[in-house]
Amino acid sequence: MTDETFLIAPRVPTRAPNTYAGGEDHDVLPAQVWTGLLGEFRNQLARLSAGTVQVRDALPLDVGADLGPALFDMEASLDGLNGLVSWLGAVTAPGEQVISDLADVIDRALVMAGPWLRPNLRVFLGSRVGAVRNRSRAVEGALAAVVVALADVPGAQRDLGIDELHVGVLTGRGAVVVEVETRGAHSALPSSWRWLLAERLAAVAGGTLEPLTDRAGVGIRFQ
Repeated sequence: MTDETFLIAPRVPTRAPNTYAGGEDHDVLPAQVWTGLLGEFRNQLARLSAGTVQVRDALPLDVGADLGPALFDMEASLDGLNGLVSWLGAVTAPGEQVISDLADVIDRALVMAGPWLRPNLRVFLGSRVGAVRNRSRAVEGALAAVVVALADVPGAQRDLGIDELHVGVLTGRGAVVVEVETRGAHSALPSSWRWLLAERLAAVAGGTLEPLTDRAGVGIRFQ
């Protein structure tokens, strides 16, 4: 473990950290309900994943070859569901503020984004030196959402999409910026629910999203 507890002054939120519930405060589900729901969902996903692997390994070779593509899609979908649960947990879990090493944060973010990235997409890592305040892995959730949104441009042909992603950290002037630069066919930054998710998760750690001024891509700035 490289995360260390970050002590801050206690703050009483005006609302519970629940993006999905509307209405007055009495309509908001308590944090322990979200924790219980997500824990049970993870348990069911783990059982489903284990069962899928067991079925795949038990199939005769000739049958397994025929069903290989379907089984691969099933396992990829399960990975995607695990990623979605991680995002939901980062949004809803109150958690504790910690100091997170950005090298670990970037590694975890790329794993979270993995199910939505094309196999031929090349990801290059630059400097990963730095640390940020974090809570319930909100920073890696924000970074993963940015990576997926940039790599998965709506309406782009598969052979004309993003070829490369470059992820790196810049520090200076009292700020740390995690940059995600895209190279390949790319126009305006897409608008999707993932951008709203990334903004919300970055804000949990005091970060903001901003387009790169001289390149195609986005930076997450932490003061």
